[in-house]
Amino acid sequence: MENIFLCSYFAEVASKINELVKFSGKKVAFIDTAAKFEEVNFYVDEAVEILEKFGAKLTRIDISCVKNMVAQVSECDDFCALDDKILATINECDIIYISGGNTFYLLSELRKSRAAQTIKDAVHAGKIYIGESAGAIVAAPDTRYATPMDENSVNVSDFTGLNLVDFFIVPHFGCEPFVEAARETMKKFGNSCDLRPINNAEFIAL
Repeated sequence: MENIFLCSYFAEVASKINELVKFSGKKVAFIDTAAKFEEVNFYVDEAVEILEKFGAKLTRIDISCVKNMVAQVSECDDFCALDDKILATINECDIIYISGGNTFYLLSELRKSRAAQTIKDAVHAGKIYIGESAGAIVAAPDTRYATPMDENSVNVSDFTGLNLVDFFIVPHFGCEPFVEAARETMKKFGNSCDLRPINNAEFIAL
């Protein structure tokens, strides 16, 4: 059974993924850190609403806080937790969901919080990974190819990704406002990387 799902826009493909995953009753570690400072982040609330509608039990995790926050989404009762609590939450879930946003901010915070290795270990052990846009990009062996699409505002110098897959997702292919950025990515890195372009209505499962 597939346990890695990579997409551009979760809301467009959620129903199809649900047919394979069966969200009802599943515990989801919902990581939306990539969208924390993004002006456009409606997709986060959309994903929360959809997952809860399907019957998933979400725990929302912000891995970027000085004192990391773990909160039950439905209760909206945030409380501070140590890194160990964050890591335990990931280990206890059935599904790890990483939203879209800024790839390089996400990558930086995944490392700082020690969540990166925990996520890798969890997925290799069979937990389900759903990556949306930036969450799909960081699943690759390396994220440098995303520089035409995302600003490296945190000055990441080590672009190593989670290495959950051996190819490179190019999200939002042919979709505004990423048409030119996706085209530039294909042109600049197409000869050196196994790029897999997907539009907002597509996903890759493996």
